[in-house]
Amino acid sequence: MKGVYSMIERPHLCLSRRHLLIGTAASAGAALLAACGGGGTATDTPKPAAPAGAAPTSAPTSAAASSVATTPPIAPTAAATAATGNATTSAGSAVAVSATSSSGTASGGTGGLGTGMINGMTWEQILAKAKGGTANWFLYGGSTTTNDYLDKYVIPQMQQQFGVTVKRTPVTDTVEAVNKVLAEKQAGKATGGSIDMIWINGENFRTMADANILFTDWAQRLPNAKLIAWDEPVVNTDFGIPVNGREAPWARAQFIFINDSAKVATPWKSFTELETYLKANPGKFTYPAPPDFTGSAFIRHVLYETTGGWQQYGDKFNESVYTAKSPLAWEYLNRIKPLLWQKGATYPEGASKLDQLFADGEVNFTMNYSPTAASVGVATGKFPKTTRSFYLTAGTIANVSYITIPANAANKEAALVLANFLESPEAQLEKAKQTRSGDATVLNVSKLSDADRTAFKGIPLDEATIPSAELSQHALPELPSAYVDRIEKDWTTSVLKK
Repeated sequence: MKGVYSMIERPHLCLSRRHLLIGTAASAGAALLAACGGGGTATDTPKPAAPAGAAPTSAPTSAAASSVATTPPIAPTAAATAATGNATTSAGSAVAVSATSSSGTASGGTGGLGTGMINGMTWEQILAKAKGGTANWFLYGGSTTTNDYLDKYVIPQMQQQFGVTVKRTPVTDTVEAVNKVLAEKQAGKATGGSIDMIWINGENFRTMADANILFTDWAQRLPNAKLIAWDEPVVNTDFGIPVNGREAPWARAQFIFINDSAKVATPWKSFTELETYLKANPGKFTYPAPPDFTGSAFIRHVLYETTGGWQQYGDKFNESVYTAKSPLAWEYLNRIKPLLWQKGATYPEGASKLDQLFADGEVNFTMNYSPTAASVGVATGKFPKTTRSFYLTAGTIANVSYITIPANAANKEAALVLANFLESPEAQLEKAKQTRSGDATVLNVSKLSDADRTAFKGIPLDEATIPSAELSQHALPELPSAYVDRIEKDWTTSVLKK
């Protein structure tokens, strides 16, 4: 395994995602805060991208029942409830989204939810202008299943149905795309930008929103937006930040742990139990190093459990609460550090590396933001057939990942057509298959036709995946994005460097 894993010695980590996404993870959940400058203040000056890859935190609920189950009952934060504003709607109601245009942004025209009226153009005009064009999509490239889904399904369908060429530009880290758009703004390139779409969520979205470099007032106007559950706080806010028409959801996620039942028949269900397990089985567990979003999410789970739950952290960063409580998480992680794989001297650089350790039998567990990751691993032959998924008794974090369009995108119409197709029942159904990404749909299935609902219900669910109806009952909310940056930085100084 030499050369696959490295000592993570990075005193200053730029945030990355997702997404999530990317995370999220080695598969769809394998996917920059303030332009990697840290803190809550955005800057228009791009900093070097972080070396570790991460996708947006997106690897949604399970394929079969997951696609049709009710949304995880995530308790909304105050920000999620109060800040939905014009961007949200209850099922079946029309909404007129305010055109909040400011420097560098483009606002929509008249029209509401699902009307297709965007930037003063009808949907028919957008389709006509997009035909023959190219959508340059920058996204995390480390997920084989996502890449296959795009290359073998989405890209051919976009050309066949709409005459639009989709250029998939893989990046190691989503922050690379964010930095590129920031650099173009700094150079005064208000139009003709090199990026038309980004797979994004969390702090990367916050960075672009704060820097005012997002195309606005389009996501809820897409024709297929009327099928999205915009009334759900987990959809209309992104890590506590109101979406407000600036990004479109395309995948759901809920964190799960994965074990080989042939080696561990009854896995631990709390971090107290994990510590007990490691004392008897040292070296058989580890987690990815931040800024990998899967590793970062693992640490947030530790923070939740060791400090008394997520509720106390509120809807925005609370310095006094965080400073008082977070040392409990660092104490726990330092306590188990010598019991980890390689005695905690090194950590996998990303979720894909942890998956490989699990596949090779070096550790007995891996983790993912995609609840179908175990099934996908078995189906592809990467994981043993005895692979199973499990969740913590206290629950696991759930979220949504998105696609966004930069304000200076050269091919907005092509990007809009692509975004709308990705939200279509046919594309969401294909994505939900375990032979693809295995991601749960972001659609409100009750709004679909009988045929589409039947198709989603018909997706097979094997024993490696937890039924969504069960898993969703144990969903926890994400912290506001400002916490993520602080947690990752403090892990570096309080755990990695100890």
